[in-house]
Amino acid sequence: MRNLILWTLLLFSTTTLAAETRLVVRARARDGKFVGTSMGGVRVVLRDAESGQVLASGVTSGSTGNTQTLMKQPQVRGAPLADEASAKFTATLDITEPRLVTVEVSGPLAQRQALVTSTTQLWLLPGKHLEGDGLILELPGFVVDVLAPSAHEFFKLAGDKKLTIPLRANLTLMCGCPTEPKGLWDSNRYALQATVKHNGKPLTQLPLKHAGKTSTFEGELVVQQQGAYEVTVTAYDPVTGNAGVDHTTFVVEQ
Repeated sequence: MRNLILWTLLLFSTTTLAAETRLVVRARARDGKFVGTSMGGVRVVLRDAESGQVLASGVTSGSTGNTQTLMKQPQVRGAPLADEASAKFTATLDITEPRLVTVEVSGPLAQRQALVTSTTQLWLLPGKHLEGDGLILELPGFVVDVLAPSAHEFFKLAGDKKLTIPLRANLTLMCGCPTEPKGLWDSNRYALQATVKHNGKPLTQLPLKHAGKTSTFEGELVVQQQGAYEVTVTAYDPVTGNAGVDHTTFVVEQ
């Protein structure tokens, strides 16, 4: 009977120590805004750092945040970066003791060719919430989306004549923030380039220029041979180190 009472007391004390603990997680593009619903959000996974057990998971949702606050006004220590609408995922855990937690964010989910993962760790204490701005993880990079040629598109080569293939790509930050010359995200400082292979061998490289439409860049590739072509479009910002890549292929036949 005495042992039963002791076990009952121990179980009761352990249960009463469990406390609801909330953690807000956000992902922010490097040199940009929050990654939200407009880009499919990011996948958030919380794991116990020691055991690897998944404690919570979900997807951020909400807006990219306030442009004035995030990109224009000076950052003041302690001033909030996020507003009520800014994209986030809120995890609610019941923990009985301090837990070292690994937090992983992967996105943007709507542009899988650009998906990257960022990870960090933090201690969570029972009943001690991390809300407001919460934990903000950075996602570096660009979203490059090749628009033309479309995947495995076929072109006809007429005799010995040259064939001009239009190249076209869309470029945004990981938050979907637009790029253009002299814009808030000034593409004049970015290097966009198409690298072309013919039948698996390097053929040429050429720059892509702004097409007169927000976030759209273009160039022209002149070919004279039939075969399989692979195009790799890269973008690079020497100031922030942001980089992005996308691929397409096309076929030229007689």
